[in-house]
Amino acid sequence: MTYSTTLDLLKTKKEVLVKVNQGLLGVVTGAELLGITRQGFWKLRKRFNSEGYQALLGRKRGPKSWYRVHNRTPKWAEDKVCELWIDNHVGPDRLLWIIEDYHQEILTHVSRSTIYRILVRRRLHKPETQEKEKHTKRYTKTYPGEEIQIDTTEPFGKGRGIQISAIDDYSRWGFADFYQRNTSLNTALFLSRCIQFAPFPIQAVRTDHGSEFYGRFKTVCSRLGIEIIRNRVNTPEHNGKVERFHRTIDEECLWRTRAESEYPEEVRFQLTRYLAWYNRVSDENGH
Repeated sequence: MTYSTTLDLLKTKKEVLVKVNQGLLGVVTGAELLGITRQGFWKLRKRFNSEGYQALLGRKRGPKSWYRVHNRTPKWAEDKVCELWIDNHVGPDRLLWIIEDYHQEILTHVSRSTIYRILVRRRLHKPETQEKEKHTKRYTKTYPGEEIQIDTTEPFGKGRGIQISAIDDYSRWGFADFYQRNTSLNTALFLSRCIQFAPFPIQAVRTDHGSEFYGRFKTVCSRLGIEIIRNRVNTPEHNGKVERFHRTIDEECLWRTRAESEYPEEVRFQLTRYLAWYNRVSDENGH
């Protein structure tokens, strides 16, 4: 059963049981909707009223231990984590952010590993397996500004604005901005701002073969004496650092601040605020 199917089933069970408890549905109707007998529905309803969300998941097969492990997370806390997962359907990392931002007073000292173990134990998250990475030749430049990787992405979906990101191959200094359209004019403007804010001179930029990196962008690079290095076709790993930077911004900034493309100035404000923190932390860590 896929995670989306599991989520739909849990939500259906919850809605049916809540409506029966509220008197909006009868027991017979509720049992038919869930495909179980009336006796089975009564048992499920009794367990739901006494145990909460754990009743919706069913009991684990095999022998049951009589005593709960002394250092295990309290049951009410596990139930709350499961409830948040059902409402948001996100992984351990983002669920931790939600708890830190909105439920810190209730769920104190809950770590990412604790959330992960709860979700796996309740069969809401697939156990993580370490996959063997495909070997690729890695390289790093020798000084800041020797090469800047630049790329575009659509963080809010197709046709809902463009984020242009740049990251220095050596120092990991990063810069990003948000625009309404993906044009060579906007990438040229972005490069000009990047040069303005970068704490070092930029010698070369690495890009893919997108049309936005020709035209005015190429003209600006030529005028400023900046070399353009094009990735070979079908080799996205050559821009791997900026691709990862896209994901970092999405996870740690745009998603967490709930930024929306309808408010581009707010998106730019959140990007500026995040990048000030990101570059300070990177500098302190010696990157």
